[in-house]
Amino acid sequence: MMTRREKETGFAETGQSGYDPAFGEVKKPMLDRVKLGEGGRLVIPAAMREALGVKPGDELALEVADGELKIKPYLAVIREIQARVQELVPPGVDIVEDFLAERREEQRRSDERFERLHREGMAMREKDK
Repeated sequence: MMTRREKETGFAETGQSGYDPAFGEVKKPMLDRVKLGEGGRLVIPAAMREALGVKPGDELALEVADGELKIKPYLAVIREIQARVQELVPPGVDIVEDFLAERREEQRRSDERFERLHREGMAMREKDK
């Protein structure tokens, strides 16, 4: 017989955690005991994977801070960095457009140099004939 959680989430695994993210129920702090496997492998209980919004194959960011291992979805780290950078950008400034404008100007100068060198090379070729 399928449990309510299995029907709703597709996860048959039942962890030790008292947290059920599919239904927003918190029975106790999210804490589980797991064993470190061969080669340092660690299995994250299903309820914790659900709470993090990750699935097998997703990239995770690991950090050791104050003697604790912290695990986050890698996309969450990228969003945090983007938010920090956005705080540094003055209102009304579009850093992407500024970056693209710089690249366009750089390409324009490169194209002009190439054209000048091409003209000089062709002129030298005509002169040598």
